[in-house]
Amino acid sequence: MEALSHNDIRDFLAVAGDFLGADPVNHSVHLTGLDAALQGRRPAVTLISLHDDGSVVGAATRMQGRPLHVAAMPVTAAPLVAEALRGEEITEVTGTRDKVEAFRRLWREGGTETYALRLYRLEDLVVPDVPGESRLATPADDDLITEWWIQFVAELDGLPRDEAEKRAGDSRWMDAGHVLWLVDGVPVSWAGSTAPLAGVSRVGPVYTPPEHRRHGYAAAVTAAVSQWAYGEGVEHVVLAADLANPTANSIYQGIGFRPVSDWSEYRWDQALPPGPSSASLT
Repeated sequence: MEALSHNDIRDFLAVAGDFLGADPVNHSVHLTGLDAALQGRRPAVTLISLHDDGSVVGAATRMQGRPLHVAAMPVTAAPLVAEALRGEEITEVTGTRDKVEAFRRLWREGGTETYALRLYRLEDLVVPDVPGESRLATPADDDLITEWWIQFVAELDGLPRDEAEKRAGDSRWMDAGHVLWLVDGVPVSWAGSTAPLAGVSRVGPVYTPPEHRRHGYAAAVTAAVSQWAYGEGVEHVVLAADLANPTANSIYQGIGFRPVSDWSEYRWDQALPPGPSSASLT
């Protein structure tokens, strides 16, 4: 097996695009990140294709300001990817748990798992019977969605307002569908979804302010944004749920989402030392 680094995203896609597109559910984050780079929204800083006997068998990608993504990397290719990245400052890695574990053990000691996630795919949608109605967000809702996005990030990551605002703002440009759930005309819950790409839309964030929780609104708005995605012609609707939040996992399963794979995000607080640790190479 060999690893090839690419400097041009179109060259990378010409080599690895078909491989990534053959499994758009598990490779959704790769594909949406690459699409953002093609549109000039977020530069790609790592583009690695993995080859075995003349065939593409994997890939690893990283967009500026985002973790290294290894969902498409074979576990056995972790040493090759680590070697190809020698000298780079990698402080976060994400992907399926087995692949993250393979890479992070080679990369450096220390660090912590920041998220344990489960990727779900919607099979048979069960629309919950919840008071209210859904509608697509309009430009007039932009301030509300931005505020709720900040609150979502602050609660999820335990961040102060200013840090949450910065992190949310870094994602707010995402080309997506946004659906609100309203009761008596008042928005009480919100769900976003990535724009359809390779037949997939990825739901998230889903947020209900604390004062409106425990009424089923999150389930209702998630079902509604899923219906929106199907209406846009996607074949698969997916989402990732934090395993530390059993309520959210139960809600998603209750409306028809079924597990696909377990994911992990791993982070080192310090960028140095870059590259594989010496201990990992012995």
